Amino acid sequence: MKNYPKSERVLGLILEDKAKTNKGKVFVRYKDQELTYDQVNERANRFGNSFLELGIKKGDKVGIMLPNCLEYLDVWFGLSKIGAVEVPVNTAFRGNQLQHVINSSDVSIFIVDQQFLDRVAFVQDELKSLERLIVFHTEGEKENIPDLRFEQIPFGVLYEGPPSPPGVEVRHTDLMAIMHTSGTTGPSKGVMLSHSHEYNLGWNMAVNARMTSEDVYYNYFPYFHNTAQAIISIATILADASMILRERFSVSAFWEEVRQYNCTVATLMGAMLDMFLKQPDKPDDLDTPLRVAFTLGGRKESYEAFQKRFNVNLFQVYGGTEHNVVTYNNYDGCKLGSCGTIWPDFEVKIFDKDDNELPPGTTGEIVTRPKDSYIMFLGYYKMEEKTLETYRNLWYHTGDAGYFDEEGYLYFVDRQKDVIRRRMEFISSTDVEEVINSHPSVLESAAVGVPSPEFKGEQEVKIVVVLKEGMQLSPEELISFCVPRMPYFSIPRYVEFKEALPKTPTEKVEKHKLKDEGITQLTWDREKAGYKINR
Repeated sequence: MKNYPKSERVLGLILEDKAKTNKGKVFVRYKDQELTYDQVNERANRFGNSFLELGIKKGDKVGIMLPNCLEYLDVWFGLSKIGAVEVPVNTAFRGNQLQHVINSSDVSIFIVDQQFLDRVAFVQDELKSLERLIVFHTEGEKENIPDLRFEQIPFGVLYEGPPSPPGVEVRHTDLMAIMHTSGTTGPSKGVMLSHSHEYNLGWNMAVNARMTSEDVYYNYFPYFHNTAQAIISIATILADASMILRERFSVSAFWEEVRQYNCTVATLMGAMLDMFLKQPDKPDDLDTPLRVAFTLGGRKESYEAFQKRFNVNLFQVYGGTEHNVVTYNNYDGCKLGSCGTIWPDFEVKIFDKDDNELPPGTTGEIVTRPKDSYIMFLGYYKMEEKTLETYRNLWYHTGDAGYFDEEGYLYFVDRQKDVIRRRMEFISSTDVEEVINSHPSVLESAAVGVPSPEFKGEQEVKIVVVLKEGMQLSPEELISFCVPRMPYFSIPRYVEFKEALPKTPTEKVEKHKLKDEGITQLTWDREKAGYKINR
């Protein structure tokens, strides 16, 4: 693979170079469509020039709320050509979270699929920075389009720009994206990522997977996650490889499509391993072109069973949106259950609560810092105090608990922060509580993660609610209140009403007690009650 000089680690420049060296080679296949490297670059140039015509300039924040599709790549790559900053929005967001992401990122123009316009309408009076919408149609015309106060621009105008490079100087140190992570003690934070950071992440993943131009990466991750952007797409570009793009993950279609498209590389979440293992055995389980899969989370037992059944080289890594991927297992010798050893670009240590380094075998907080410039995040957007807080004593504090063994392998233990992990999503308990507490009958609430009965190592959301004096509320009524106000994956599965929440003398909720209680006889289960939620 070509390792670009620092000054050239800019996505737009790399696309231009790859269009020349890989002319005619397929970069991405999506459903019955495919685009070559040179086609991708030409479309990016057209979009970049069209953005300039619309008055979008370098440094402007542009929100994107689209499902996985080729047009997402056009928008992302087009913005990178002119140095504008993409602000990806989770397609499940609605209500307070949608409002917060747009306002806190100073988004003035929002590229949104028509199917999400009703969510924009729901919060439009609270959107302070937003002025214009570029509306994309994925599923034909939709009836009952809501009334919106924003100027609406048809998506088709973005194809009308000239195919030549826009000619905007973009540096590797420039901000490329603001991606939002789950809030812990407050709203979600906008993580500022440079072109250089994204290049470094994609390069390291490609190197560790030993990717070549013959590889085909299977990508079902949504593009509002950096896994889809840097770990998969940029790694594919740097390796001169190809990518299969799906709208979403499907356990039933995975192996069929891996074989159909001869996919050789994938990324899997730990919970997915158990999903695959629960599927009936098939005679061709060992017959797969998939040679390697990066893994995030999961149990050692699942790793061993998966490798034995499907003969795929799994190796777990550790990282985060802010601090890049900092440990990797070795391609030739993965130590199952561990997250690997420290990558040369970074320092990683285990600290106690006073930031003293702990010896091997002792669990503490995972902290990290870079050995090179612009390979970790640039801070939280407009949250300087929070940035300084996480960089305490010149180390980035991940909020994750872990330990090193005597051989230098890192083991992830748990999240120290007040975040609930459900499937592929990290859910802010603060965001859940904010919606629940806005119900007129609710006095206060506490959201906690409880073990999933279906997937080991995963959690479900439980909300413990205290009602105002004299008020009555059923679990079904509470969940119906949540549906238009939060992502489907954040809506609590379990609801329990209490007279009061356990608290410390300083009135802080003792969530550890609620977690220890888990599911009780008084807990209402949405799944058992048959309450269905549409995505």
